[in-house]
Amino acid sequence: MKTALPLTLSLALLATMATASIAVWSTIMPGADLAVHFGFDGTLNRYAPAPFALSIVPAVALVSTIIFALGPRFDRRTSDKPVLYAVLWLFVIVVLAAGHALIVGHALSAN
Repeated sequence: MKTALPLTLSLALLATMATASIAVWSTIMPGADLAVHFGFDGTLNRYAPAPFALSIVPAVALVSTIIFALGPRFDRRTSDKPVLYAVLWLFVIVVLAAGHALIVGHALSAN
């Protein structure tokens, strides 16, 4: 199974998330708490310290990318439906990136 396209897109989104986290981190006050959990209606449910809030989603996206990239080596069934596997991979990474965008957007609007 060819993983070049989903891997490239995943790494691009990871780089974007890391850059956004660094940019926001430099603009917020030290010791600030950022929103990390939103309800379906957009209301804030939970806060976390800025270092955790800005690094947890990119870290999860990195682990997810590694798992998806190595998946075909350990489970040959992924080769049966390569398009479905790639779509699922990209869906997971895009959902994580969207969640990270919410956290970063809220952090920028709070300043």
